Amino acid sequence: MRVVVLGATGATGRLAVKQLLEAGCEVIALVRTTDVLAEHPRLTQMTKTALTIEEGELKSILAKSDAAICCLGHNFTLQGVYGAPRMLVRDSIKRLADSITAERSRPFKLALMSSTGVRNREAGEKVTSKEKAVVTLLRWLLPPHRDNEQAAKLLQRMGTKNKPLEWVIVRPDTLLDQSEVSEYQWHQSPTRSALFDAGETSRVNVANALCRLVMEEDLWQKWRGQTPVIYNQV
Repeated sequence: MRVVVLGATGATGRLAVKQLLEAGCEVIALVRTTDVLAEHPRLTQMTKTALTIEEGELKSILAKSDAAICCLGHNFTLQGVYGAPRMLVRDSIKRLADSITAERSRPFKLALMSSTGVRNREAGEKVTSKEKAVVTLLRWLLPPHRDNEQAAKLLQRMGTKNKPLEWVIVRPDTLLDQSEVSEYQWHQSPTRSALFDAGETSRVNVANALCRLVMEEDLWQKWRGQTPVIYNQV
């Protein structure tokens, strides 16, 4: 299996790359710098992003690949939060989707890392008026949150019939660092408040969930076109 990884040098992306390589996959990583990931015979690093790569080259890469994992996120610096591109995730996903040709004979799987703060209204998820007020404030004060919301909306508008592109949006809660994959739970929707009763999800478990989705067909079919929430087992 050949997998394209966006955000491959980030805290979660590099863990996804490691797990994919350990599983025997070929990985194409779009990176800003090649001095973060260790060299590997099945790893190809391209110093380009989904927004800067030429259209023809991106189409060629995707045509030869089976799936993509997106771990893109904004750096928590002044420039990273408020600078361009503000819609980094949404615009990258749109570029990816637009570059997957309709002539493709097999599905292309896209696993996107999001967060529990992104509510799935289509699934009927509700929040309290207090939570809604805080989220509205975050939406306008913190562009990265709005970016994640817009990326999810983009894929949901496509639905599950927009072949050959298929997608799953994985929503972890508060991210933490752990060295090894541990037990974690999958849920259809959040079981606790992301703002006032947040759970925890280790980055290595998020990477594991994303990798398993694109590699395990049964798991993919279970969650295809959905937005599962994952929490560490407590």
